[in-house]
Amino acid sequence: MKFWIPELTTRKRPVYLEVVHEIEAAIDAGTLRPGDALPPQRLLADFLGLHVNTVNRALRETARRGLTAGNRRHGTVVSGSSGRERHS
Repeated sequence: MKFWIPELTTRKRPVYLEVVHEIEAAIDAGTLRPGDALPPQRLLADFLGLHVNTVNRALRETARRGLTAGNRRHGTVVSGSSGRERHS
């Protein structure tokens, strides 16, 4: 697992969408690649000072967008490129 923690510097949208945006940006930048595991939800929540339910909601949204997938052995893993990258 790469040690990657998003930086939430702006609050232009709901917090869970800020987390989604940071994950998408890390995928676009190549910081996170398909197969990379994200940090556990509780760890992300602690580092970001958020409730674990907020992080859970963000990860559900990334899964809905096809960016991540749940894996029983490895937690949440990056499953593909972001939509912005696919349309470039």
